[in-house]
Amino acid sequence: MRELWLAAESGDEHRLSEILDPKVAVVVESQDVRASGARVTYGVKDATTLLVHGMGKRAGLKITPRSVNSQAGLLLTRDGEAAALITVDFNGPLVSVVWIRLHPEILRHGNGV
Repeated sequence: MRELWLAAESGDEHRLSEILDPKVAVVVESQDVRASGARVTYGVKDATTLLVHGMGKRAGLKITPRSVNSQAGLLLTRDGEAAALITVDFNGPLVSVVWIRLHPEILRHGNGV
C-alpha cells in the first residue's frame, strides 16, 4: 500500500506500472448523490493515469494511512474534509484491484468503514 501511495503521490508512473498487475482494475464508487454509482478502469496505463491524477501532490490534499474494514487503507482529505478512501487487493506481490470510495459519508458520522 505504501509503495502505491508514494508512487502515485510523486507522479512516478514507471514505479506504479511495476507494482500494478497487468490486468489491474480501479473501481471508483461515489457516495455523492449527484454522481452516485461505480466506474471501473482496467489496465496499467489507465490505472496509472487515474491514480496519479487523484493522488498527486496539490495544495489542500492530505493522504494518511487508515484501517478500512480491518485492512490497510488510505484516507484522502481535501481541505480537512474526507474526499476518498482507498483499499487494494493483491495478486501475489502485484496490486490487482484498487478500490476507491469518493465522498465517504460514513466517516462524517464517526463510524468505522
